[in-house]
Amino acid sequence: MQVIFKDGAKEKISNAEKLVVELGCGTNPLTTDSIKIDNFNSESVDIIADLNNGIPLDDESVDELHSYHFLEHVENFEFILSEIHRVLKPNGMTIGSVPHFSNPYFYSDYTHKYFFGLYSFSYFDNVQTMFKRKCPTFYSKSLFSPCSIKLIFKSPFHGRYFFKKFFQLLVNLSRYTKEFYEENLAYIFPAYEIYFELRKKK
Repeated sequence: MQVIFKDGAKEKISNAEKLVVELGCGTNPLTTDSIKIDNFNSESVDIIADLNNGIPLDDESVDELHSYHFLEHVENFEFILSEIHRVLKPNGMTIGSVPHFSNPYFYSDYTHKYFFGLYSFSYFDNVQTMFKRKCPTFYSKSLFSPCSIKLIFKSPFHGRYFFKKFFQLLVNLSRYTKEFYEENLAYIFPAYEIYFELRKKK
């Protein structure tokens, strides 16, 4: 698939004081004043590209990169993380969300390829100070330091939404409550997604 920079995209990149990028924005981007990249043409997209082939930006050119319900769709998760690491400036941040493995709607979308839990990003952090349970890192590069990992609870049904928001506050009180939830309660009270903030390691 050919990479297409739409009119004004290159100038927007070169003139940005702080370059913010959103991957897989679809028709409803969640960031403003950002460069938006997706594999199909819509009014909100600045660069049309198949991100499975890489992010069409220069090394260490991006200050902040966002992706909301994008990473579960990619062909090679580790490759995309390495691409995000490549384009971020030193200490740059990547922020976003992915569906939690207990999300009852996850399996309805046939384009979803990956599951995510509390520890998914720990496999790319050889220090691992965020959680008590440690993950093996010998088969992946240490790319990011997690700054925030939160479990998010949502419901399309109005009456359940407020209960889930209250439950979300309780679950995210501490490292212990998050780990206790995922080990013991995930299939009783399913989470909707994981919100993450990761800082690039040098």
